[in-house]
Amino acid sequence: MKFKVIMDSGKEYVVSGFESREDLISNFVIVNKLPMGNGSVTKTKDEFVFLYNDETVLINPSHVSSVEVVGE
Repeated sequence: MKFKVIMDSGKEYVVSGFESREDLISNFVIVNKLPMGNGSVTKTKDEFVFLYNDETVLINPSHVSSVEVVGE
């Protein structure tokens, strides 16, 4: 699938090669299971991640404003 990742600065990136929204978003967040019960807490990663497989764009996931599906 193709996605448009929009940063809070307004910069837009079109990325592909992810099978689903969850696959893309899993690069941006950490899911911590709670010690009691069946709950979990989702937290934005506070480290830089590569947006493309060729490692040309490095972003801070906490500055991702939105993600849009733009095609298959």
